[in-house]
Amino acid sequence: MNILVAKMKSLDYDKIYLYLIVSFAFTMPLSRAAISFFILLFVFVWIIERDFKKKYEKIKSSKTLLTIILFYCVILFSAIISSNEETASKFIRLYGYWIVIIIIATSLKKEYISAVITSFLLGMFVSEIIAYGVFFELWEFGKATKENPSPFMMHIDYSIFLAFTSILLFNRIISKNYSFKEKFFMILFFCSTTGNLFLSTGRTGQATFIFAVIFMFFLYYKLNIKTILYSFISLLVIYFLAFNLSNSFEKRVYEAKSDIHQMISGNFYSSFGIRASYYMISYDILKDNLIFGVGIGDYKEVIVETLKKEPFNKFPPQMIKMMENTHAHNQFLMVLIQMGLLGMIIVILIFYNLITISLKFSGEHKNIFLLFLVIYFISSNTDPSWYKQFTLVLWVLFAGLISIGEIDFYKSYKKQN
Repeated sequence: MNILVAKMKSLDYDKIYLYLIVSFAFTMPLSRAAISFFILLFVFVWIIERDFKKKYEKIKSSKTLLTIILFYCVILFSAIISSNEETASKFIRLYGYWIVIIIIATSLKKEYISAVITSFLLGMFVSEIIAYGVFFELWEFGKATKENPSPFMMHIDYSIFLAFTSILLFNRIISKNYSFKEKFFMILFFCSTTGNLFLSTGRTGQATFIFAVIFMFFLYYKLNIKTILYSFISLLVIYFLAFNLSNSFEKRVYEAKSDIHQMISGNFYSSFGIRASYYMISYDILKDNLIFGVGIGDYKEVIVETLKKEPFNKFPPQMIKMMENTHAHNQFLMVLIQMGLLGMIIVILIFYNLITISLKFSGEHKNIFLLFLVIYFISSNTDPSWYKQFTLVLWVLFAGLISIGEIDFYKSYKKQN
């Protein structure tokens, strides 16, 4: 037994974590099974490494990690006050993925961050090849179609991955850290990814990409008339190209216009209308459950009961049935309904801490992390990002990478003082 413990202590855990997290980042856009496998492996290695005193000190030095632990305590409390134990258990497991943030932050060295991001891009490159093969009808793959070439995940989730990949690539293209050959490849990759984004039917990713482009101009240039003009012209060019070259984008634009006209005329049975209806229902629910919410296990039952009340019971029957069997299409709205203001305040603190840390990074990483948070925040307002595996692991990977900085900055501060 002592020999086994000695052998485990002699392992190069820095390299093990590097290989594991790089592999996780690569397979993340490609495989649900690989995601589950690597998360279990992370936990196993983190436990057998031991050295819990050092890990405790790192966690203690990070406001973000402490806030995440507090958030999980609120989740457990919310599960206790829920009457539906099965649904509560499902959310406890989903939020259990957040342990990856703690493992990455306490185990990976700051100098390896670029390698992890590159590995994620390579995974997206493989996904792109498969997607374009489906689009040009060179092969068939899973449920992907020519109209919706999303090979491994739902089109909404894939559009978020594509939007972030495009913005990430653009940041590397304008960075001074890469050679001409590397940038040439990145430009081709950027064009194919952005093209795929507007070929897909995921409006969430398309909208977040547009907002991220605006934010990026203000990130790189001073706020003045010239910057506003450049961002406006860029958006017009993107819209013109997408509208004229992508049938699916053109179709989604007309659908959005139709949804808005229907809402104005009082018909809420549309994509936009259902989202707006959830806001109205949520307001009604929160009037009596503002502080603690209804519990993470009971939100569906409460929505079903609320739909029986005036004026919601006047919605079309097919719309009521759809709303009873789906989610709120907004991550923050779900947090409010499930965990009330208590949960929402902690989520705001987590985002605030991550923004504060991102601002302390320099160069490329600072901009990438800030843009990631912008993209994730916007997309979470139209889809429950922590409710679905792919977008959830995108969050835990990059929130973990950002949190490395907080621990590293604290160590540097301690040395100086």
